[in-house]
Parts: sequence; structure tokens; C-alpha cells
Amino acid sequence: MSSVIRQVPDWYDRWHAELLQSGPRMSDARLEATARLVAVLLCGEQSAIRIFAAEVERSRDRGATAAIRDLCAIEYDEHLHERALQAFCRFLPVPDDGHRLKRRAQRFFAGLGRIEQMSRHFGQISQLDSAVCKIMWHVEQSDVKGTSPLRHLATRIKRDEARHVAVSRHYAKGLGLDGKSRCEDGEQIREKLVEMLQPLATSFEIIGVDSDRLFAHIRRSTGT
Repeated sequence: MSSVIRQVPDWYDRWHAELLQSGPRMSDARLEATARLVAVLLCGEQSAIRIFAAEVERSRDRGATAAIRDLCAIEYDEHLHERALQAFCRFLPVPDDGHRLKRRAQRFFAGLGRIEQMSRHFGQISQLDSAVCKIMWHVEQSDVKGTSPLRHLATRIKRDEARHVAVSRHYAKGLGLDGKSRCEDGEQIREKLVEMLQPLATSFEIIGVDSDRLFAHIRRSTGT
């Protein structure tokens, strides 16, 4: 981890204690559905960790000290998200198609690294962060709302990712991202994300998320 080692924040300690004390508080069907969703979310967090760790080092090489603090903060958030999802996994069954879902997600996230222009790369990342906010909002509003540890984690991830959107968008603009590329890449990445998430439609429905509404929400531009 390239960022400075920090103390684990209070929110994580409180959330983890809640999880250990009460468990996920879901039916078996919802546990299985959540296991499939978490498998894909973990791939996203792990990809983000690699991307931001690499960019921290690249910024150091360029002497871009002003950007390093924000990039390190995002990398740290992503590590915490991954840690929380891994903790949640201990209460979840292993999905029968987990390997296939992970491979599908890994191919999607690997495609993000194929754009040579870093401005467009971080423009895509801002779009993905915005989409994660939308996914977490729908989980918040689903049948697991209330005092569920899943809902509490969704709230935290949504809050963090909203800040990541602003940082990545600003960073992409600083690297020279133009409006045309932003719009074209945004539409493309949102469509590809929905395509990657399609096999999870039933799992979203099981936890009370209207998958058609969610996917339509992801497809809509938010100006990022």
C-alpha cells in the first residue's frame, strides 16, 4: 500500500463490531444473492486499489505532490472497502458461479487499463465511481434497509465514492480531459458496466432492488 499507514477509522470498528455481534440479518436466499454481488464488488475494489496505488507512484515520479494526498486518501478508502467486504464474506456462502462472475468482472476492469491517455482513464474512473454510488443507493433503499450491516456498509461506500467522483473528475480535467471525450467515454463505460452486471439482475431482485431501474439509472449521465 503506497499511502501512509493510518489508524482504522471509528466507522469501520463500529460496523465490524455490529457485524460480528448480529451477523448479516438476512434469509438464506438473500445471503446467496449478496454473495454473488459481493464477489463482483470485491473485484472493483481490488482494481481501484491497483489503479490508485500506481497513480500515486506515477505522481511521485512527476513531482505532482499536490495530487498525492487525494490519491492516497482514495487508495486508503478502497482498502477499507475491500477489508469490509472480505469481513462480510465470512458470513456468506460461496456462490456456485463465483469464479465465472469474478472472471467476467476482472475482464471488465482490466479493460480500463487499455487507454493510453491518463486523462481519459481517470474520466472513466469518475464514471465508475458515480455508478457505484448509484448501486449503493439502490441497496440502501432495498429490502435490507433499516439496521442491516449491509445497508450500513452501502451507506459508507456511497459516501466515500461520492467524494472519489469529485477527485477523479477534477484530476482528469487537470490532465487535459476534454468534454467530448468525457461524454463519449462515459456513455461507453456505463453501457459496458451494465452489460457486466446483467448476470446479477436476479440477485439484485432477491434483495429487493429493481434491476431494470438500477441499470437505467446507471446508464443515465450525471455530468461526470
